Amino acid sequence: MYKAIKDNKIIAINETNNFPCLVYDEVIEDTEHQVSDYKHYDGEFTLHNIEKDNKEMKQARADAYAVEVDPITAHIQRLKDESPIPEGEIAELIAEREAKVAEIKERYPYSGDGHDR
Repeated sequence: MYKAIKDNKIIAINETNNFPCLVYDEVIEDTEHQVSDYKHYDGEFTLHNIEKDNKEMKQARADAYAVEVDPITAHIQRLKDESPIPEGEIAELIAEREAKVAEIKERYPYSGDGHDR
């Protein structure tokens, strides 16, 4: 596997040692890793890091929950304050919220032993 280096950052990787139309400082052969061991982060390639991936997924999930799930939860809570309590509407919203949580978990999956909670 070969790495194209520019400004001390890995800007490209491949198996061929051919980086056409790419401006780089040097090409280094890496005999310890494979292309699949690397992941693209912030404009450069770094060795795949499950902990870093899961931290990013956790933040992405938190952001999605705040925007997509929390409003449903607030709506459920408001309905519970009504008299009489509209149980059918609440049940529909709870099902919608569960589906939304499952969708977010699928959209932002954890890697390895990330414990999908």
